Amino acid sequence: MYFIFLLALVLPLVQGAALALREPGELARRQSYSDARFTWYDTGLGACGQTNQASDYIVALDSALFGSGYPGPECFKSITVSANGKQTTATIMDECPGCPEGGLDMSEGLFSFFADPGVGVLTGEWWYN
Repeated sequence: MYFIFLLALVLPLVQGAALALREPGELARRQSYSDARFTWYDTGLGACGQTNQASDYIVALDSALFGSGYPGPECFKSITVSANGKQTTATIMDECPGCPEGGLDMSEGLFSFFADPGVGVLTGEWWYN
């Protein structure tokens, strides 16, 4: 019984310390982004250092979330994207300096999964896997 009481006192302190050790903004990056603006771009050599094709399911993340350094801290992370009643996964492979916070620039293949590229802009939701 004493052990349970002690655990109840110590556990919140340990959990708080774990949160304090995270990088600033890490918790914000892990949330979902609704009403996000989705556009598409011509792929090639991306900010993560790899060359991609239009058919790859990749995204360019806005600069605020992409972070600094090479490759960026969000490179190669998997996300789930939802729009127009469809959902799929994609990989962060590039940076989009012109995207609004939470917005994604998609490869043409990924954008085509959701709508005809002629639409130009979609609104949807995405989150980290």
